[in-house]
Amino acid sequence: MITLQTEESIWGKTLAEKSVPNLLPYSLIVIDKPCGPSSHEVSAWVKKLTGVAKAGHSGTLDPEVSGVLPVLLGDATKAAGYLLKDRKTYVALMKLREAQTDAQLESVFARFRGPIYQTPPKKSAVKRVLRTRHVYRLELLENDGPFVLFESEVEAGTYIRKICYDMGEVLGCGGLMAELRRNVAAGFTESQSHPLQDLSDALWLMKEKSQDEPIKRMLVPVENAIALKKVVVSDGAIQPITTGANLAIPGILALEEGIRVEEPVQIVSGKGELICLAKALMPSEKIQENKKGMAFDIDRVIRTHKSGLPSAEKPF
Repeated sequence: MITLQTEESIWGKTLAEKSVPNLLPYSLIVIDKPCGPSSHEVSAWVKKLTGVAKAGHSGTLDPEVSGVLPVLLGDATKAAGYLLKDRKTYVALMKLREAQTDAQLESVFARFRGPIYQTPPKKSAVKRVLRTRHVYRLELLENDGPFVLFESEVEAGTYIRKICYDMGEVLGCGGLMAELRRNVAAGFTESQSHPLQDLSDALWLMKEKSQDEPIKRMLVPVENAIALKKVVVSDGAIQPITTGANLAIPGILALEEGIRVEEPVQIVSGKGELICLAKALMPSEKIQENKKGMAFDIDRVIRTHKSGLPSAEKPF
């Protein structure tokens, strides 16, 4: 972290100081989505349970697919496009029309590692055009007659259902996806996910028993969900950048090294609250060398000046 100037921040609160009502509108909850409901329905249930004004999910799962579904709450939904989206991990059960040996399966798996061509399946919601996707890992877990269990780490937008179908065609026996579970998405693993019932129980404990810790453990502050380099700004710069101005060098207290032009960053207060998402207009080295000039183009405002003040906290 490069320090440009020092200042004691009085604006907002640190994460440790925040109550649940302060945390909820700027957090996400990693839900363990069950088979049956759509991702949109799960987000709607989370919205209703928590009482936030809005909620949205990252990375749609089909109704029959279970697993990791990050659900953003309140103003954290504005940061949805900045969550890690490049890789996802799945465990799939493929059903073949004829049993294959481990050697036969390993041979076809090898052909589907690396860049592959895919046309989305007919039931997908995206345009059905041929495109390239990358399969980083494809590992055979179990071979039990016509059923094959495997794990895959793939680029976002890769259809495991289509991989199962295509591998069946290459094997010459035909195949389809029988079951699918996502165990990693947006950098979150299934060990970090929570069933809807657990969320409901945690909220009940807070409202009826004044026990905040269970729900606090489930909430992931949006600041901790975005893997972008940080730029710390002075209290005096917060109001201008949240009302239309770009960030100039005099308003910067510190920033991380290695920021490149056009690189997205997160603008945070002196107490660590995410204020805005922005793109760099100059590299961090040049910012360090100069005393004036526009350094960052504000792209998305997450917190307004008023919403970060201690007086903005409201009872749940």
